[in-house]
Amino acid sequence: MRTYRQVLAEAKAAHNHPTYAKMSFVMGCGVQGVGAGSSVLDDGGRSYLAMFDQYGNQSLGYSHPRIIAAARDQLDSGVLNSTKIMFEEVPIRLTERLAELTGQRLPFAYLANGGGETIDNALKLARAATGRPRFISALGCFHGKTFATLSAADRPEHRARLGPLMADFHQVPFGDLDALAGALDGTVAAVLLEPVQAEAGVVPPPPGYLREVRRLCTEAGALLVLDEMQTAFGRCGTFFAYQQYDITPDLVCVGKAFGGGVVALSAVLGTEAVWDVLRDLPSTFGSSLGGNPLACRVGLETIAIASDEEFLAAVRVKGERIAARLSAAAARYPQVIAEHRGLGMMHGLELRDDALAGLVLGRLLEEGVTSTYSLYNPRVLRVQPPLVISDADLERGLTVLEGVLAEADAARLTVRPAAQALSPLSRTVSLAHPAGEVVRLLHERPRLLDPFALDTRADAPREAEPEFSGRLGQDEVVWPDRAVLRDDGVELRADSCWLWRELARSAVVRPSGGGCTVEVRIAWDTGSGGYEEMLGGRIALFAADRLAHLLARLEKELDNA
Repeated sequence: MRTYRQVLAEAKAAHNHPTYAKMSFVMGCGVQGVGAGSSVLDDGGRSYLAMFDQYGNQSLGYSHPRIIAAARDQLDSGVLNSTKIMFEEVPIRLTERLAELTGQRLPFAYLANGGGETIDNALKLARAATGRPRFISALGCFHGKTFATLSAADRPEHRARLGPLMADFHQVPFGDLDALAGALDGTVAAVLLEPVQAEAGVVPPPPGYLREVRRLCTEAGALLVLDEMQTAFGRCGTFFAYQQYDITPDLVCVGKAFGGGVVALSAVLGTEAVWDVLRDLPSTFGSSLGGNPLACRVGLETIAIASDEEFLAAVRVKGERIAARLSAAAARYPQVIAEHRGLGMMHGLELRDDALAGLVLGRLLEEGVTSTYSLYNPRVLRVQPPLVISDADLERGLTVLEGVLAEADAARLTVRPAAQALSPLSRTVSLAHPAGEVVRLLHERPRLLDPFALDTRADAPREAEPEFSGRLGQDEVVWPDRAVLRDDGVELRADSCWLWRELARSAVVRPSGGGCTVEVRIAWDTGSGGYEEMLGGRIALFAADRLAHLLARLEKELDNA
């Protein structure tokens, strides 16, 4: 019987995002329930501690009481819809407050909904202000998923499937001042950077880098645009991350946490010099629901919380604690962790391969802790909990993570022995029993050595089971499967479905001396593209552990027969 979790996963696969549906299912994600603070419940009432803030969206945690009160207050006021022609007090007050928080260095702000929309607005402003066509971005950057922002990232996989991307974008390595200086010329409108590269794997800038970028841009007559979608507000220990580097960019883009995790809100902030286009061509900018009164009331409360100096001081203290614990873990488990990087409460652990990342993420979920990977570097585990996390919860999350890293260190050769491929997974055992005896047992119970079978002792073989009762990690799951009895053993195969492109299991028995050998081979392909290795880490650990148990049980059963 399908669980409700599987019902939703199949619906998501059929009507929304097939790959993310199977990723969430394989990793063990439940059905989301209510959340509060740094924890969220699943539909079974189990609590999960967030050690990741959902790409910056939940920097203030789940259902922050001040955010909910602000939203309720605005709802109760009845001022919800935007006329787009009358003076709207709340959006105006919000832009006024943002200007104050930049010390009036960036006195203007244009409000929108999402990050990609706001980055596009920044690029338009830069072209209009400079009269130049080109942009420079950094290798590994992530600025959104519109055509302009994908063009800024210029990743080969996007070029191959979505190309041609937009022209006039040029990339240089993040942190390489010589490369940037060589690329800057009289055709460059702006340099677009993240203060910390999030999806490249949490990469902070080298010392002095952003200050020199500011100087080079000024000398070349190009604008400096900083994408602070994931670093604002307060994530790095200051309200804006750029404030740590004693610079003022020409444009700053903010979003994600801006809406308190409950409404869509983003903005580009700029200097007076870049704002002339809104005077000359006001109709070139617009956002139907951007900056609506409800979103802006929440935005006002968000920045009120995040700009409080006691709040920011607490972020810095917690950031130091995270940095110390993760640095120690990296030193303790060098075969698992390649590098630790981070700033403030934004950290990444780069693991040795994608499979280890999948193993760690799956085990964290089983222990009631959530985290995720970096979009463009799946082997980087993100550790950036909500800024409001309590000291006790932070301690618990870090302790669980350290325990899982210890497990990964112990299990890494089980997951990928001798640097071989994850799939197929193969195990061979020698038994002091005649081959015929073992084959007869497998024919009676063909799923006896199937780590994915919920009931390995089933004794009613059928060629096809349209609703085979399977198991994946701690979860029950149903898929179509078939069993074929062979002279030398058994072969099991899943039909291609929403979960598996391929899942084949075979047990082959061969005579050997007075006994026999049994070779079990398991091959899978979830059809998850670049995420196959990460999911494979979780599948391989489960399959290997379960298979070892089943082989030991088989030998014991034969000995006791």
